[in-house]
Amino acid sequence: MSVGKNLQFLRKMKNLTQEELAEKLAVSRQTVSKWELDDAQPEIDKAISLCELFNCSLDDLFRSEMNGVEDIYTNLRTETVKGFRYVKHAVVSTTPEDDAIDRIFTIARSSGVEKPKVIGWDFPVLSQEQINVYNMHGYEAAWILPEGMTPSDCEIHQQEDHLYAAITITNPL
Repeated sequence: MSVGKNLQFLRKMKNLTQEELAEKLAVSRQTVSKWELDDAQPEIDKAISLCELFNCSLDDLFRSEMNGVEDIYTNLRTETVKGFRYVKHAVVSTTPEDDAIDRIFTIARSSGVEKPKVIGWDFPVLSQEQINVYNMHGYEAAWILPEGMTPSDCEIHQQEDHLYAAITITNPL
């Protein structure tokens, strides 16, 4: 358990240099370096600011071993996804993924696109009865629209540029 290792791990996850972190906290780069080397510990107000910046608790920062995931994951980083426009379709059924993706492909083909770029995610808003009694699940699929494409009779959604966490799994088993 090392505050310095935890801080270094969190900083790298946010893809920040020591200089950038120091600037955010109004301290010197040397101060951040001392924290990471465990030559000094942040004062309580700086520790609280660190926790707010990295969305962790003081307990996590000072008592956990956050970098323990490095044995399983490598190259933990954040990346920017450029904004895009999309059409989506949600389905609640016993086979929602297939149903939602099929519908999105139908919409794309009706617009003259044979190989649409499709993404999807679980749709979590279901009742316990739907899940337990009827074995239903929810899924939402989306077609990322090509530049200038506006299919008719579809609601167009906009996703702004955003960050996401990316990892490489070195040993899934």
